[in-house]
Amino acid sequence: MVKPPPTFASLEGLLDHGRRDGFDIRPTLLRVLTDLYLQKPVHPLEDERYYTELALRLIGSTDVTARAAVAARLASYAAAPRAVVLRLARDVIDVAKPILRQSPCLTPPDLEQIARECGAAHAAVIAQRSRPAAAPPRPVEILDHAPAEAAELSELFLSAGAAERRLILANLDYTGEAAQRLPPVRAKEIVGRLETSALAHNIEAFAHEIELAFGISSGLARRITRDELGEPIVVVAKALDASRAVLERILLFVNPRIGHSVRLVHELATQYDEISIEAALCLVAIWQRAEPRERETPRPSSTSRRAALDLGRSSATALAARPPLPRDLRARSLSGR
Repeated sequence: MVKPPPTFASLEGLLDHGRRDGFDIRPTLLRVLTDLYLQKPVHPLEDERYYTELALRLIGSTDVTARAAVAARLASYAAAPRAVVLRLARDVIDVAKPILRQSPCLTPPDLEQIARECGAAHAAVIAQRSRPAAAPPRPVEILDHAPAEAAELSELFLSAGAAERRLILANLDYTGEAAQRLPPVRAKEIVGRLETSALAHNIEAFAHEIELAFGISSGLARRITRDELGEPIVVVAKALDASRAVLERILLFVNPRIGHSVRLVHELATQYDEISIEAALCLVAIWQRAEPRERETPRPSSTSRRAALDLGRSSATALAARPPLPRDLRARSLSGR
C-alpha cells in the first residue's frame, strides 16, 4: 500500500475498523472516499495513485449496491482514474451501465474490447452510447436520503477515531442536506439547560435535552453524551451556536474521561472554532434520519385518570353492596358447574 497523501491521510485509519460489531464500513468508506476525490476537477499524481489503489481494493470487497453508487458518481467525471473506470466497466451490468453510457475516459478500442469480452448486455449499452457534451462536474452530495445510508454515515462517524472524525466534519458542509437551524431564543434556552445539566453531572437530563432539541432517539442521544472522544458534543454545541466558553464548561463536567484532560478539552474547543455550523447541521440531519426520536404513547390526562379511579371505586362499592349468593349457587360457582 502506498503512503497516503495529505488529502487522504486521515481516512486511512478507518480501514482498520473493517467489521465492527457486525457493521461493515467498507461500502460507506468507498462512497465517502469517492466523494472526497470528486470535489476537485484535477488531482496531483500522488492523490490519483492513492485513490486508485484504495478504491480498487474496496471495490473488490463491497456489494453491488455500493459499486453501482460509485459507478454513477464517476460516470461523467472526466478525471476519473482509468484503472477504476475499466474495472467498473467490466462489472455486472447494473454497475457497468452508467460507465458504459457516459464515461469520457473510455476510448473506442476500450469499448470494442469490453463488448467482446463481457457479452450481449454490455454490448447493447455500448451501442446506445452517445458522445457526452463537455460540462463542468456536478456538485456531489455525500448524504443520500435513505435512512439506511444515514445510519451507515452516522455509525462511520461515531465509530471513527478523532482524526477521521475531523476529516468527515471538514467535508460535510459540501453536502446539500442540513438540519433546520433552531431559532436563536430557543437555541439559547436549550444551551442553558445543557450547561446546567452538565454542571450538575446529570447525564440523563443532558441526553434528554439533546433528544428533544434535535428529535433523535434516546439511545443515540445517550451515545453522543457518553462519547469518550468528545466530538459529538462539539457538534451539538456548534449546531446550537453555543459560545466556546459554554462548550468548555460542558466538556469539563459532562464526561469525566474528557474533563480530566485539559489538553483534550483545549483540542475540542479549538476544533469547535474550525468546523462550520453547516457541517454540524449536516451531521445532525444524518442523526435525525438515522435514528429519529420514538413517538411517545400519549398518557391519559389527570381528568381521565381521576374518572377511571372514580369508576373503579364505584364499581367496587356496587359489588360490595350486592347481596351474597345463596349457598347452593356459591357452591356451584366454585365447582365450575
